[in-house]
Amino acid sequence: MSIVADPTPAPADEARTRLLARIRREFDVTEEMLAFGGGAPIRFTRVADPNAVLDEVCRLETLREQGIAPRRELHVPYWAAVWESGVAVSEHLTRRAASAPIADLRALDLGCGMGMAGAAMAAIGARVTLGDIDTAALLFARLNTLPWAERCRVARCDWRTDDLPGPFDLIVGADVLYEVSQWPYVEAFARRRLASGGLLVLGEPGRPTAKGFADWLREKGWSLTREQARCGEMTVNIYEARPSA
Repeated sequence: MSIVADPTPAPADEARTRLLARIRREFDVTEEMLAFGGGAPIRFTRVADPNAVLDEVCRLETLREQGIAPRRELHVPYWAAVWESGVAVSEHLTRRAASAPIADLRALDLGCGMGMAGAAMAAIGARVTLGDIDTAALLFARLNTLPWAERCRVARCDWRTDDLPGPFDLIVGADVLYEVSQWPYVEAFARRRLASGGLLVLGEPGRPTAKGFADWLREKGWSLTREQARCGEMTVNIYEARPSA
C-alpha cells in the first residue's frame, strides 16, 4: 500500500456530504488516498483515534450497567483500527486481479470493518457486499464504497448466526481468525455461502493462536495455499482456500 497526495480532490456529492456529517457527529475521522498493487488511488476515511472509540465503548458499557441503554449494541471496536491484514489482503487481491480478474464477481468482505478490502475489490470491478456485526463500522464501509455504490451494499452480519443473500464467488476475511473459537463459525459460513468453484481468501497476521489454522482447515475438507506478505514490520499470512468436492 502507498499513500499518495490528492491535490485536486473531487467535490463531495450530496450523499457523501450527508453520510460524512453523520459519522462526524460521533467520530473524529481522517482521510487518506490509498493505492494498492499499482491500482488507482482510493479515498479512504477512517477513525482518527481507535483508542478513543474503545474508551467510549467502555464508558457506554458502564452506563448500560447503570441502566442507561446505548443507542446501538456494544462490541469491542476491532473495526475502528486499520489492521495489517486488511492492507495485505487488499494488496493481494489487487495484484491477483492482473491474472485472475474479479470484475463482476459476487464478492463478500466478511467482518469488513471500515471497508478497506471491500473498497479495493469494488475498485477493480467486483460486486461487493460488506458485512460486519457493528453498525458503526458499516457507516464507514458505506462511505468508503460510495464511488461504486451501484455495485456495493452493506449489511449487518454476525457470522455465528446470520447468513447473507448469496452465493458469493469470493469471500474475503481480513483478520477474522483472532480467536480459535471463531474458526468453526467462519468455516461454516464460508461453506454455506460460497458458490460452486468459489474462493475463500483470509488474511492472518501470524498470531500464535492461529498457528494451527491451516492444518485445521484442511482437516475440515478444504484445499489450501498460503503466501506471506510484508506489511510494515509484520508478516501477514494470506490463505486461499476452496472446499474439496
